[in-house]
Amino acid sequence: MTRAPRQRSTARVARFVLGTLLALGVLAPWIAPRSPDLQEDVAGSRLLPPLTSAHALHLEPERLRIVTRLRRTAEGWEYLRAGRAETIEGRRLISPPSPRFYLLGTDTLGRDLTSCLLFGLRRSAGVVALAVALALLVGSAVGTLCGLAGGWTDAVVMRGVDLLLSIPRLLLFLLLATRFQPSGPLLVLVLGGTTWTGLARIVRAETMSLKQSELLTAARAVGAPVARLWIRHLLPQLGPVLAVAAALRFADTLILESALSFLGLGAPPPAVSLGGILAAGREPLGEGWWVVLWPGVLITTLVLTLRSAVATLFSEQEPASLA
Repeated sequence: MTRAPRQRSTARVARFVLGTLLALGVLAPWIAPRSPDLQEDVAGSRLLPPLTSAHALHLEPERLRIVTRLRRTAEGWEYLRAGRAETIEGRRLISPPSPRFYLLGTDTLGRDLTSCLLFGLRRSAGVVALAVALALLVGSAVGTLCGLAGGWTDAVVMRGVDLLLSIPRLLLFLLLATRFQPSGPLLVLVLGGTTWTGLARIVRAETMSLKQSELLTAARAVGAPVARLWIRHLLPQLGPVLAVAAALRFADTLILESALSFLGLGAPPPAVSLGGILAAGREPLGEGWWVVLWPGVLITTLVLTLRSAVATLFSEQEPASLA
C-alpha cells in the first residue's frame, strides 16, 4: 500500500530541510558573515534586532563604532549609537563608513547571531554525532555480547545496565561538572557514556532473535569466534535497526546537549553552541527576544525534521518487510 501524496511531499520537505541545515553547519567557516566571537563595539552593536542595517565608523586603526541611521551633515556625520543620537566630525574618520548587516540581529556581546548560529549548529551537531557514534559502538558491543553469550554473562551485564539506567542523569552531569572542567571531549564522553544503555537493550533483543538463524548457527558450528560473528554476520543484519536507532538517538542527544550547554555544562567560551546561545539570551529576554527565538527554532526544526525523516523511512521499509 502506497503512502498518500501529502505524506510523500512532507517526507521530501523534511529531508530537504534537514540536509540544508546540516550542510550549513558543515560550511559555516566559509559562509558565515564574520567570526562568531568577533565583538565590534559592544555598546553600539549590543542587541540589535533582526534585519538591522548598520555602519562601522573607523576612528583609529583598532577602534571603531557600530552605529545605525547614519546620515551625512555639513559638520560631519549624525547617527544613533546605543539608542542615543550623536555627531562626529568627518575628519576624525580614518576611512569611509563600512556597512554592516545583521540578518538575525546581535546578542548581548554584539556578536552577529547568524554567524553564532552557523558555528553553534556545526559544534552541536559534531558533538552529538561523536556522542552517538560512541554510544553505538559501546551499545552494539555490549548488546551483541549479551545476546550471543546468554546465561550468567547476560544476566550480570544486563543487571549492570539496569543499574546505570536507574541513576538520574542530571545528578550525574552535575557531579561531573563539579569534578572536571567543562570541555567538548568531556561532553562527548558524558553524552555517549550515558546513552548507550538503551541501544544495548535493543541490540541484545535483535541479536537473540537472529541467534537462531541458519547463518549464525552454521558459523558457530564451524567455530567462528564472537568477533567474526559480530562483524561478518550480525552487523549487516543489524544495520537497519542501528541506523534507525542512531537517527532517533541523534535527535534525543541534540536536545540533551542543548540542555547541558544551557545549564553551563558544555564547552566554555569562546566556543559557541545552540544551548549556549539560548543561555546567553535568558537575561535580556524582554529586550532581545530574538537571541532565544532563533536557536530555539533551529533546535526544534532539526529534531522534528530528523524524526519525520526517520518515521517516513521506517514506513517505507515496513510494507517491504511484510511482503
